[in-house]
Parts: sequence; structure tokens; C-alpha cells
Amino acid sequence: LLAMSPVLIQYSRMARPYALTLLLSLCALVAFKRFIEADEQPWKPALVYLLCAVSCAWLHLITLPLVVAPFLTFGVAALSKRDWPRVGRIFWLGLATLTGLLLLVLPPLMNHPQALTVKLGAGIPDFQTYYGVLFVWLGTSSPAVVLSGVLLATLGAGALWRDVPMTRTLLAGLGLVYLAVILTQPAWVQHPQTFARYLLPAVPLFLLSVASGVSRLAGWVEPRFAGHGAQAFTVLALGLLIMMAVNSPLQGTLAKPNSNTLHSLFRFDYRLDQNLIYRYQQDFPVSSFWRQLAELPADTVKIAAAPFSFETNHWDAVRWEQISGQRVMPGILTGLCVSHRAGEVPAGQGFRFRNVGYLADQQDLLARGFDYVVFQKPFSVVTYQGKKDFGAETAGCEAVLRGRYPAPVFEDQWLVVFPVPGRKPASFVEGGPS
Repeated sequence: LLAMSPVLIQYSRMARPYALTLLLSLCALVAFKRFIEADEQPWKPALVYLLCAVSCAWLHLITLPLVVAPFLTFGVAALSKRDWPRVGRIFWLGLATLTGLLLLVLPPLMNHPQALTVKLGAGIPDFQTYYGVLFVWLGTSSPAVVLSGVLLATLGAGALWRDVPMTRTLLAGLGLVYLAVILTQPAWVQHPQTFARYLLPAVPLFLLSVASGVSRLAGWVEPRFAGHGAQAFTVLALGLLIMMAVNSPLQGTLAKPNSNTLHSLFRFDYRLDQNLIYRYQQDFPVSSFWRQLAELPADTVKIAAAPFSFETNHWDAVRWEQISGQRVMPGILTGLCVSHRAGEVPAGQGFRFRNVGYLADQQDLLARGFDYVVFQKPFSVVTYQGKKDFGAETAGCEAVLRGRYPAPVFEDQWLVVFPVPGRKPASFVEGGPS
């Protein structure tokens, strides 16, 4: 279940801190427990906790309530038992942790408090958020899978509570994070994917509960069906896994070709009818060029498309790839017709992205195996959010491309296609490519 969890896979592939904070927070909770129970050299797990907890809060501040939860769960227990040596041990670790947090977390907050305050007081979870987050945790678009998963998790939760003591601390920490979310009301938290991101450590706990429920159900089924109980249950368990796989967004995310695996379309909501990115982009115009490319062998053409949008809700390349069956990557206009565009990184400034094409450097495009440069013309469209205008700021780039590249091999009202010099272009006609 962990290996096929879409939300864990997506965040582990993303250059943002969520996968790191998930690992660090769980390591911190384990280290704290070992520190409390250590008879010899307690400073070792204490140091692990300190490093993990402070790093975790520095990377993503919302994890702070989670990593400080052990002070409450173990501290209250020690106070109730009047275990003063343990209370003293917890106090000194708390003091060291507070010092680390003040040194690392406080300076950036004081230097730019608006970075935090601008995101607060903007949203709050509602019923649809709580319902939708179950689809994220289970990585599915199917209500049947959600129902099965919740029933199994309920069945297995008792065993986790009894046999895995860390469950209590983790639940306490998640409760504190939830309280912090309700009080601060961060931006976009009403959307299930954002809410799930704040409560990401709940994912392994929830999936472990499901697995525990499967195990408990097996223990009930197998003895009652002598001879074939194990086989029957195996079929049942495999059926659930197949149901999860069939309804998993990983089918689209990991399909080939897919040069945009972390596009918000794949992450915003696993239920297509609730996915606002999908709904928004359905009104975007699609040139017949992409359908003509589908007549060529799949994954044999590589395209640099411009203008690229760093905000992926404006970047329709997922649909272009799905229609054409060819690779579509960002075409960088910086250095060609603009001095700088938001979201674009010029070549030779410490970064070397493999999955982009620098349109100012035709030799580099050739070396990277690009076949075509596609320039999308400015257009206006009416979406469910109202009228949107695209491409006005890069309209002048079309003339520059016409002056720098060979004659277009395709053009319509939406886009113009230039061959990369040195590559043999196909001929695009009304009936398709040849």
C-alpha cells in the first residue's frame, strides 16, 4: 500500500519539503520514545530527535505541532506518575529543542513575516474536504475503494492502538496539527489535496490500519472455510489491490510518454469530476496538430512548446501529450525574445534541466533530440472562471522565431510549428502527417 500510494510517490518526486518532513517527523517520534526508554547513553536518540525535529519545523512550519507532541504524551504520563528523573530528562531535551528552533526557525520568520501571514485566514476545511481527503489517503478515484478502505482501517485500528505504542503519539501530533490548521486557516486548505499535505503523516498510519484490518479479516475468514479459506481470502485481497490499481491516478502519472508527471492536473483531486484544473483546461483550444502527431509511432517525436507557464493550471501540455502520444516539454523563451520570464531559468546559471528546450540555442535543441518548436499564439478563452487572456506578453516572440527558424511545417489559428534545424521534419497536411 505504501509502495503504490500516489500522494507519497508524487511528493517524493517533488522538489518541495513534504517527503522530507514526513520521514523526519516519524524519525523524531521514534527517537523521542527511545530517548525516554534508554537506560544507557540517552543522548544518542536525544540528538537524533533534536536534529529531526528542528529540521522538520524549519522545512515546513506546520509540522511543529507534530514533533512537539511527544513532550505532551510522555510528559503528562511522567508527571502523573511523579517520575521526576524522567520529567527532568524531558525538560532538558525540550530546552535544547526550543533553542534549536529559535536559532533556525525564528530568524526567517522575523526577516519576512509576510511570507507566513499572507497565507493565513484564507480557508477552512468543510465536509467535502474531509470526504475528499479519504480519496487522497487511499490514492483512488473510486468511492467503493474508499468505503472498503475505511471499513478495513476501522477493523485494524484497535490492533495498532494496542500493539504499536507510537500510534498514540502520532495521533496526538496529528490532532495538534489539525488544531493549528483550524486556528490559522491557511490558503487552499479547503481543497482535499492541500489538507492531506498538512496531515501527510496520517497517510502511512491510515494505510497501516488498512493492512492491519486485512490481516484481522484474514484471521477471521481462513479458519471458517476449511481447506480453501486462505485461497479465498487471497483472491479477495488481490481483488482489492486490483480495484485500487485500476482506479489509481498513477495510471496517468506514470504513463509513457509523460514529461509532466508533477502537473497539478494529476494532483489537485484524484476524482476527475472534482478536479478544478481538469475542468478549467477543458475550455482551452486544442490544435489539430496534436491529433495529426498521433498518427506517427508513439514516443518518437520530441517537442519544445512555448510559451511555458510555471503555474501548471495554465500549461496544457498534459493534454497535448495524451492526444499526440509524443513528448512535449517546456520551450524556454528567455534569451531569445525576452530578457526574463517568471518560471523560466536561463541556461548556464547553475541549473541544467534535462526536460526543457532553450529556444535561443538551436544546437542545444538538436543535441537534446528535439524535433519541433511549437509556439502557441495569443488567445482568449471563456472558462468557468470567466474570460482569460493568454500570451499577450510573448506575442512578439513569433516574429523572432520566424526569423531564426526554418519555414513552419504547420500553422493554424492556435499555433505555429517550426522544425529544429538538422532534424528531418514530417510533412503535415490536412489528412495527417506523412
